[in-house]
Amino acid sequence: MTSKRLMNPREFGQHITGKARAKGYDLTTADGRTRLAKDTGLPEGDIAAIAAGKYKPPVDPWKTFGEIVVERHKDMLCMVGILEPSGTRPPKKSVKDTAVDLGLTQPKSVVIFEALVAALLNSEK
Repeated sequence: MTSKRLMNPREFGQHITGKARAKGYDLTTADGRTRLAKDTGLPEGDIAAIAAGKYKPPVDPWKTFGEIVVERHKDMLCMVGILEPSGTRPPKKSVKDTAVDLGLTQPKSVVIFEALVAALLNSEK
């Protein structure tokens, strides 16, 4: 069962119960549910509901907040560092900046590094 498809609460409960079991949490026992609740910060009642296939998550307050201030909630979570933007890459650095990041400080060393990188890139063409 893949975690990327839409699941009904029962399927989700089975999926999470299996994942939790693989990590050492037996959600069929009170001890397992209590430990997972403590370790995740979720209420034990939510853990029990998930395991029983009866969990319907509450509306995310960030989503409601985003609707009110007209900002996508996922974008806000990225802005504050809770989520990483999907499909984004850091800006490309220049070869000179990369040389400095590597600790090359002498101008002659930087020039040699730039020439070496240029030669390697040309050989890939």
